[in-house]
Amino acid sequence: MATFDKIIINGTIVDGTRAPRFRGSLGIKDGVITEITRGELDAGDAEEVLDAKGLVVAPGFVDLHTHYDAQIQWDPYATLSGWHGVTSLVLGNCGFGFAPVAPENRDRAMLSMSRVEAIPFESMKAGMLWDWITFPEWLDTLERIPKGVNVLSYVPVGPLMIWVMGLEAAKTRSATEAEVKEMCRLLELSLDAGGCGWSVQRLGDGFMSLQRDYDGTPMVTDCMDDDLCLAFAEVLKKRGSNGHIQITQASDDIRGDMKFVEKLAEVSGCPVLYNAILANEYYPKQHRRLVDWVNECQDRGNQVWGQLLTTGNDFSFTFEDFNLLDGQDCWREVTLGTIEEKMAKMQLPKNREALRDDYDNGRMPIATGPIKEFIILEAMNPANKKYEGKRIHELEAISGKHPIDTLLDMVVEENLKTVIFTPAFNTDPGYNKELLDSEYTVPG
Repeated sequence: MATFDKIIINGTIVDGTRAPRFRGSLGIKDGVITEITRGELDAGDAEEVLDAKGLVVAPGFVDLHTHYDAQIQWDPYATLSGWHGVTSLVLGNCGFGFAPVAPENRDRAMLSMSRVEAIPFESMKAGMLWDWITFPEWLDTLERIPKGVNVLSYVPVGPLMIWVMGLEAAKTRSATEAEVKEMCRLLELSLDAGGCGWSVQRLGDGFMSLQRDYDGTPMVTDCMDDDLCLAFAEVLKKRGSNGHIQITQASDDIRGDMKFVEKLAEVSGCPVLYNAILANEYYPKQHRRLVDWVNECQDRGNQVWGQLLTTGNDFSFTFEDFNLLDGQDCWREVTLGTIEEKMAKMQLPKNREALRDDYDNGRMPIATGPIKEFIILEAMNPANKKYEGKRIHELEAISGKHPIDTLLDMVVEENLKTVIFTPAFNTDPGYNKELLDSEYTVPG
């Protein structure tokens, strides 16, 4: 009998331990790597031999931050992640998810995700199984369905709050003592069932709140009070610090906002994964102070880790469903509603005036960079092809009108199907090296 089912020879092995790469071979038996060597394994000891000359042999990538909660139900490979070497991923980030959700609230839960994560509502309606109600039942569904990737899930605290308090109450008041007790009980049951920790987004209701609900209001977790977060942290502490916390938190106040993130690590005794840090070429002070803060937290004995956005943060979008301008009040106003409602609002003089003022004063959306740098990628109408490849600030020279008026006239004329590109502003190699040099930052 062969020693191995399969061996891989001649590859450059990167083993994921931060050890230097080396040329070698590895042997696999019953789906498990049983030998890694710098030398050659005997081809006669395997049923199959793969020659990896000129290739890198590495573990699959782990993506700690995804929103495939819906898509994994109809796409086992989590496209595009599965195409690019991601073999393990985590669902339920930012406090967003679909469990627990009462049957009568399913459409509303999907509508929330259609804006906050731009997952098409019709895709969810057609593809989601909805054969669960509670979080443990959701994990049973994840276990059962075919998967081409390994999957873990946080317990997202947004659905938990809505389940216990109701949507309106969760957005407008603090939880009662009895409600906090019940949420903590359900959280513990969910962790017992296999949740790897809990997740939350806390972006408030200001310019940092760029990921909003279907109706333009903050998500339920955005304005939740500190006491409820700390109660959830105590659940992990009581369990012997079993699990970890993922938090997407406003970072405009290091002394306040971020001090609370560190407090979660202190109270829970668990690792806290902070989202997100990216190299901002317009404002490098931002990523530097966040990396310094993560390092200082670790020096103080609190396990705060920074999750990095190290791929280019460029987007191609249309105004049919784009939401990452939600931190700007005037843009959020004209991008809420049906396509017809959006088009009507884009033509109102008061809205145009507000958008021109926003543009003229150089206000920069957090996720996309300056609007003046957006590029018209594809125009639908032949008469507008002259704008393709042009940045927004270049439109005035062609049309003779304010860039915002030119942009919106075209977008409305094309029924919001104009394709727009936002250039990345986090690709500077030197700035990214500053992020990766920290021991306490993790790409994702």
